[in-house]
Amino acid sequence: MGFVSYNTLVTESREFWDFYWEVRLQAMEDLGKAEAIRAISQAIRRLAQRDNMPVRLLELGCGEGQIIGTLVEAHAQVRSMSASVGMDYASRAIETGRRTYPGMKFILGDFTDRDLLEGLGQFEIVLLVNALHEVFSSVYSPESGEIDVPSAKRQVEYALAGAVERLVPGGTLALFDGLEPGGSLEEMVRIRFRDGQARRRFDTFVQEYRPFRTRFREVDDPTCVELSRRDFTRYITKSIFLGKPLWQTERLESYQYYTEGEFRQAAARLGLTLTHLRTLTANYEKWRLEVEIETSGIDFPEEHILILAKKAG
Repeated sequence: MGFVSYNTLVTESREFWDFYWEVRLQAMEDLGKAEAIRAISQAIRRLAQRDNMPVRLLELGCGEGQIIGTLVEAHAQVRSMSASVGMDYASRAIETGRRTYPGMKFILGDFTDRDLLEGLGQFEIVLLVNALHEVFSSVYSPESGEIDVPSAKRQVEYALAGAVERLVPGGTLALFDGLEPGGSLEEMVRIRFRDGQARRRFDTFVQEYRPFRTRFREVDDPTCVELSRRDFTRYITKSIFLGKPLWQTERLESYQYYTEGEFRQAAARLGLTLTHLRTLTANYEKWRLEVEIETSGIDFPEEHILILAKKAG
């Protein structure tokens, strides 16, 4: 796409950037990530204007580099391709990132390794996009057959603290990930499947989702079940992957680990000031095609949280 070749800042107008990202991100399937990219783009421009200096990016859990590569390509304020770094533990993803963005630095490694992180230096912006839920999901207890939640949450905060340490004073942490609902998670929700195929996909979820057991009961007939709001959230946020190749990895991971309140508390403990927080749902229409919620007063959950937070200094 010729439009992507802009590597100098044509204009700082909001209209320009709205149009740029509309064109650049139209093929991105994950609409939530597109929102994260737009917000981080604004943060890059604000930092560059405020400090009158280039901005270096670090993405932890970068996968194939789609997020950081897209941002670096778009902004002249980024010091250079080689000054920004992506890190991931998946060797194939890192190899793809190196091929796609040959001027950037990609490092194979586990970002929960503090010694490895310390060797990277510090950055104006650190990105955690759909990364911390993988840290949470990795703390699986074979004895219980579920994630060890207290230990997993401690590991998440340890990883988050390591990311904050990689920020320069006054730098920005950009976090986008899944969201545990607030309120009473044991409240029962009655749902009705739109068709038999939707019910079969639900049964696949119950049988194959590893992080937690799913408990439900049939009501009236097989097309209608009741389950807790916690289990409904886990199921519906994974439903778009059922029957697709991605399910083989998605079934191993829980998107939900922190509520909004827990995110706020963790940020405060790490000395961060929240400058932007938004919760959003990207797949509402897809979910409505799968199930109908029959319980009055219950709606589909907000599945993602997007946070920008400033380090003191």
